[in-house]
Amino acid sequence: MLIVNYRTAALTIQAIESVLPEVRLRGDAHILVVDNGSADGSATLLAEAIARLNADDCCSLLALDDNRGFSAGNNAGLNHYRQATVAHGDATWPDYVWLLNPDTVAEPGALGLLVDFLVSHERAGLAGGRCLRPDGSVRHSAFRFHSPLNDFIAALDLGPLRRLLRRHDVVMPVVDHPCRSEWLSGSHMMIRGAVFDRIGQFDAGYFLYFEETDFCARAADAGFEAWHVPASRIVHLGGESTGLTEQRPPERRPRYWFASRARFMIRRHGRAMTHLANLLWICSWPIGTALAQLRQRPRPNPPHLWRDFICHNYGVGGVMYQRTPTVVRSTAS
Repeated sequence: MLIVNYRTAALTIQAIESVLPEVRLRGDAHILVVDNGSADGSATLLAEAIARLNADDCCSLLALDDNRGFSAGNNAGLNHYRQATVAHGDATWPDYVWLLNPDTVAEPGALGLLVDFLVSHERAGLAGGRCLRPDGSVRHSAFRFHSPLNDFIAALDLGPLRRLLRRHDVVMPVVDHPCRSEWLSGSHMMIRGAVFDRIGQFDAGYFLYFEETDFCARAADAGFEAWHVPASRIVHLGGESTGLTEQRPPERRPRYWFASRARFMIRRHGRAMTHLANLLWICSWPIGTALAQLRQRPRPNPPHLWRDFICHNYGVGGVMYQRTPTVVRSTAS
């Protein structure tokens, strides 16, 4: 089990405490916390918490010197595990790797339900559970891959159109039974070790956002299924390391979000189709915003989103001019 922390030590400790009873009861699981160069005392606080909880036998800490982002942080944890297995004669992946965000609280059985599902579904390479807000409402965690069409649907955000084209919407309907999905939220996702054998690790060219989308796409191309398992549940605050959270007014979307989106879209659909997706978004977003205002319907968007979309994609040094869009930063996670 992997938790990547960046300056959210108190929340990470809470996440550890929520899963520790099940980890101890199972006896076959281990929690690895990766501190992503927080430089705020998080590593010390986490080490002290692990000792205080008497969890040294089933929980360990890997402290990195710098913030490498979500993909590279998880890769560091995976490599740490692989190196440890070398001492026993063979470098192997765990049978299952559960990615859990630091700003989450797992409900009892959340771990075992995902393991059991993967054990009983051989074609499934990934399984993700239900994410809830603190008030108990559902945060979407099962999705379809981004495309020019569903970018247009999301930007316009017109009810009749969304209903007509619901089979193409990025967001999948909320259901109470296991269902196939195209990609899963990386905040609560379990990956079969065989997937890493087949496709490798996360793409470190994604600093944050779209890395799990890319990983699920590569897994799908390799023949693995992704499933949403709603019985496995966590409470997810969301965005506590980045400021992109529903718990306070939205902050301006960072440049690396646009770079990650462009990286995924170009890889998945090619550059020409990505330009088309961008054009559809740029044209439909003001219309969708105006319609929402006319209907007095709240639309809690990040400030300056339309302008930032154009500037970060097509302004000076825009990500669409890069051969392989990527942004690596050490000041946010």
